[in-house]
Order: sequence, then C-alpha cells, then structure tokens
Amino acid sequence: MSSPSLRGRVARHPVASFFLLAYGFSWVGWLPGILGAAEPIRTLSYVAGGFGPAVAGAVVTWLDGSSLRAWAGQIVRWRVAPRWYLAALFLPVLVVVLASAGMLLFGMGVDPSVLAGRASLVAVSFVTVALIGGGNEEPGWRGFALPRLQEQYAPVSATLILGVVWAFWHLPQLAADPNAVYSFAWLVEELPGLVLRVVNIVGFAFLLTWIYNGTESVLLAIVLHAGINTANSTLVPIPIDAITGESFLTVLVAVDIGVWLVAIALIVATGGRLGYDAGADRSKPSTPGRGSEVG
Repeated sequence: MSSPSLRGRVARHPVASFFLLAYGFSWVGWLPGILGAAEPIRTLSYVAGGFGPAVAGAVVTWLDGSSLRAWAGQIVRWRVAPRWYLAALFLPVLVVVLASAGMLLFGMGVDPSVLAGRASLVAVSFVTVALIGGGNEEPGWRGFALPRLQEQYAPVSATLILGVVWAFWHLPQLAADPNAVYSFAWLVEELPGLVLRVVNIVGFAFLLTWIYNGTESVLLAIVLHAGINTANSTLVPIPIDAITGESFLTVLVAVDIGVWLVAIALIVATGGRLGYDAGADRSKPSTPGRGSEVG
C-alpha cells in the first residue's frame, strides 16, 4: 500500500516522478548486462529494462489517482483514420529518402539494390521493435509524459523536454546492448557519435508527438517508433557493414538532417501546435472517431 504522503507527492509532481521511476526501473534492469552477465541473462536484462517507461507510467498513473483504464486504453486504440497509419509508416521512409540524398551530397555511394534481400529482415525488425525493442516504451513516453507536459508547456517545448529526457535515458542501454556501437569504455572517444544520436532521438520525438496528438493513440506511436528503428537499421540503401566504419558518423549526420527536416516541416505546417488540441479532455478515453479529425 502506498502512503497518503507518497500519493500526494506524486500527484503534485507526476512528470518528475515518472521520469525518476522510468530511469530507475530501466537502469536497474540493465545493470546485469552492464556488469557483463552471461547470456541469456544479458539479453533478458536489456529487454526487461526497456519496459521501464511503461511500468513507470502505470505506477504513477495509479499513484496520482488517474484512470489506469484510460491510460491502458490508449495502447489498443486502433480506430483512427487510415491516413494516420499511412503517415506512421511513411514518415520513417521519408526520413531515409532525405538521409540518402544527404549521403549522396556527402559523396557516399548509395545503392538501392542492396535493399532487395532485406524484406524478411524488415518484417522481423518491425515486429521485434514494436514489441520489445522500442515500441514497448511508448505507453510511458507518449502515453503518460507527453500529454501532461503539454498541459504545462507549448507542444514544441514539451517535445524538446521529453526528447532530451528520452535521449539520455538510452545511455546505459548503449552499454547493455551487445549489438550497440558504444560502450562506456569508448564513451569519450565516441562522443561525437553520441551527440549525433541524442540529436537524432530528439528530432524523432517531434514526429511521435505529432502522431500521438493527432490520434491520442499509443498504438500509432508504437507503429511509428517501430518504423523509425526499422528504417534506420534496414532501409538505408548502403551495405550494413558500411555504417560501422569510417562512414558511421556521415550516416548519422545525414539521418539527423533528414529527421530534422521532417520535424521542422511538421512544426511549421501545424503552427507549432503539432496537432495538439488544448481543449481535449485527455483524462478520459477518447471517442473512437477522434483520430479522424485533422491534427
């Protein structure tokens, strides 16, 4: 049982409480992997830690007296206009196309033919990311934190705050993930790449804000998140091993330019609102047709 004083503190500072718990749950969850635990503990540690934001969202929703049913309902809210599904699948592809154009300008060899054999890889990556590789974070970041931040700040400011917190949440993950490019031992040496990754994540936060605000659906945020990670890892038209060598930073710069071009276009097109409706009652489940309106 939670004490009344604890509930009161959480109710007064729900977003700060959420951030603290999200970091705590995830970073503790990743600790075995960071400390070099053997498989399968290492991978299980990485997967379990990824659910930290979702768990934190559920805990703080319960503690501050909000509706757990309404919070959970966003995760399965699928009845939105078809164009939102198209947008969630198209935006990551648009980012890759812009990034590819940037790589060409930087003198890199772009070869779309390398994508021919990646169909199965794309499908597996999308499903994996949606369930345990990033999409599972969305009930916390977009389902809990974003709507509350937007009650206090303009959508652009709220997204910047959330994007920075979300980006730095990944730091231990980079060491815990056996496939990650970075480790703490290489942190200083790899600082330029780390900065570019932070810029990348913050940029993608704007795309996720727009999708969530337009639909009030965490499910659509999960689809977009899965598309983002999948596109970055499988749809960039260069050999997979090309991003692990000297070209890695160039690829990151190109992707950052692509995502920020899309983010800025969304900010300008929506007048900085990113689809946010200040009059919507987000404490209750939305009506099924909410996503059919223009964001």
